[in-house]
Amino acid sequence: MALKDLFRTSLSEKLGALFSSGKNREEIIAELEEQLVLADIALPVAGRLVAASAKKAGGRDAREHYARLLRQELLAVFPTERRLALANGERIVLLLVGVNGSGKTTTAAKLAYFFRGQGRKVLLGAADTFRAAGSSQLALWGERLGIPVVGGDRGADPGSVVFNAMRSWQEKDFDLLIVDTAGRMQSKENLMRELEKITRIIAKLAPGQPAETWLVLDASTGQNALVQAEKFREFSAINGLVLAKLDGTAKGGTVVSIAAQMRIPVLFVGHGESEGDLWEFSAAAFVDSLLGA
Repeated sequence: MALKDLFRTSLSEKLGALFSSGKNREEIIAELEEQLVLADIALPVAGRLVAASAKKAGGRDAREHYARLLRQELLAVFPTERRLALANGERIVLLLVGVNGSGKTTTAAKLAYFFRGQGRKVLLGAADTFRAAGSSQLALWGERLGIPVVGGDRGADPGSVVFNAMRSWQEKDFDLLIVDTAGRMQSKENLMRELEKITRIIAKLAPGQPAETWLVLDASTGQNALVQAEKFREFSAINGLVLAKLDGTAKGGTVVSIAAQMRIPVLFVGHGESEGDLWEFSAAAFVDSLLGA
């Protein structure tokens, strides 16, 4: 399955029905905004998208015209795609953060598999020592994929796991360390402070690292994902997003809301449980999937 084919129920069908309903311009605009909100795009963002499209449409009310303008407005929402430090051949540390159940551990394994396929020498750090199966789950992934994992027992200090993983990354021939951290609720300040501690340990051992800190979001959580993103950015220098569990039943509009309000680039999206169920994010492919283009 390609990213552009992800959404089974696209806005395209709904737009077609809307423009063939015989409703007047004001009714069409109001219902178009409603359809975007139902697709999980935040109301203020949906309002701006529709208003901008309607203004550019002038007096033309054809569905094809609106669809083209809406696509342009949606694409404009996404930040310019940036080149990852790893793409420049640099040795980097990638820190994954997120709430409980967001799919971080599986995402860590998928990313390790993806980057190894790009010729990178990958090490995994299993710093989720809070969850009973956290570290062991990543260890099983590592065994399955043939990728080394540095972990610790349940209840161990995650900082010590990160320290050991950093030493292995520095002293051995790895160019990418992916650190999986414990899930933490954005409302628990002590856990968020622990995340700051992990980041400090990494920076002390390797100034300028982690070069990448990515927030893993469960796409099925809808607008709550935006709340999570806002809170996590207070405690860590998030510079990328990974949308997990974005299968064909997800509405997808959350991605648009986060991009519009936070200007953080979405870098990867995933679905399923296999190591290959991960795509590099493309704004054009995503918008085409959303609109059924």
